Amino acid sequence: MPLKLTFPSRAHLWAEVVMSRGERVFVATEETLATGSQIGLSLEAPELPTSITCVVTVQGTRPAMPMMRGGVWVKVDEATVARLQSLIGAASKDEQARIAGRTEPRVDCDFPAKVTTPQPVADCAVKSISPHGITLRAPFTTSPGKVLGLVVTLPDGDATLSGTVMWTRPELKLCGLRLIGLDSITEVRLEKTVTSLSASKAEAAPLSGLTIVLADDDPSILDFLTRVCTKAGHRVVRTDRGDKALELVRQEKPQLVFLDVLMPGLDGLEVAKAIRSDATMSGLPVVLLSAMGEARLADAVRSSGATDFLTKPMKLEAVRGLLSRLLPPAAKK
Repeated sequence: MPLKLTFPSRAHLWAEVVMSRGERVFVATEETLATGSQIGLSLEAPELPTSITCVVTVQGTRPAMPMMRGGVWVKVDEATVARLQSLIGAASKDEQARIAGRTEPRVDCDFPAKVTTPQPVADCAVKSISPHGITLRAPFTTSPGKVLGLVVTLPDGDATLSGTVMWTRPELKLCGLRLIGLDSITEVRLEKTVTSLSASKAEAAPLSGLTIVLADDDPSILDFLTRVCTKAGHRVVRTDRGDKALELVRQEKPQLVFLDVLMPGLDGLEVAKAIRSDATMSGLPVVLLSAMGEARLADAVRSSGATDFLTKPMKLEAVRGLLSRLLPPAAKK
């Protein structure tokens, strides 16, 4: 009987199957399947026009344990991965661009601003800024997809900008804009502004002496977590490979580790298990990162011995909460 794997969204399917190139996709099943055997698999997601049926190769098995279903790790063939990439690639790339834009180095600020289009509105302010995005406080209601023109007073003078609204928080009178149509001069001005603000804030916030190891093969995720952790006053050591992450953990003896589930070298689960098997590191907090659903991530935490997990795209409040909860009391400023 063919296996069935249902994803909560197209983005989860993209992250777990396409970005992993079809390697080690977990499927829960009670069937007994031998490593190397082949079986049919149906892949489903709400936004797909139809289910995708393919033949997969069993790479390994996971026995059922308390609070965790058993199943198999399978390899999805290259043709199916390419088909999925063709079907959902464009939309997923747009989503990745949105996430990357949001996770650029962004710093808090309080720059006066006024909206010029679609209608003039004064008494606005830019509350955070990156080279390609801003958080705007404005006394009006807008919606995602709207394009706003505005003038922002930067430290070196006024800048005329345009941006597409990506998210809104009406209760806080806030909205996030991805800047569009930037000329080279304005882009350089924004980069200098962000660099200057970041440097001044770093000088004002001395490091706590606590070390955090970050491991993820997505540069935007590494940049986002680095920014949040360093802003909280912590030292960050980062890598994009699982084997290097394990090496860094042994060398640096950190107080916290973030591990992407799918990485070159060793995956995050293997690194977490290696940490737990070492008596000198058995109590080290380990957080798994993935775009897979929360139920699967919870299973991964239990099977690997990790401490907790964060789903991608990550929310700033969730990361801050983990830092506060998992780091030693001395780190809680």
